[in-house]
Amino acid sequence: MTTPANWSKSASGAGLGSVMALADQPAWAEIVRRAESGESVVVIAHGDHVADVVPSGELDRLRETIEVLSDTELVRDLQKGLADARAGGVFSVPAS
Repeated sequence: MTTPANWSKSASGAGLGSVMALADQPAWAEIVRRAESGESVVVIAHGDHVADVVPSGELDRLRETIEVLSDTELVRDLQKGLADARAGGVFSVPAS
């Protein structure tokens, strides 16, 4: 498949997404096809980053991450657990 002239690979690295500058008519079918294949697409209009189109699974993961990071007590517990693990304070949990 030929890549439209208004598409370019993201400077942040291969496979991380594409950048689309909106021309006369956006190629929404191409944007959706790329999202279906697991690619994130950055949409640029009038030189401004106006939207990100991401696969739905990625959006679910981002929402979960935001939810976890919004819980300060949980983040504190995770940080304590990581510090304990780095210090060798790990233990086995018996199977139920």
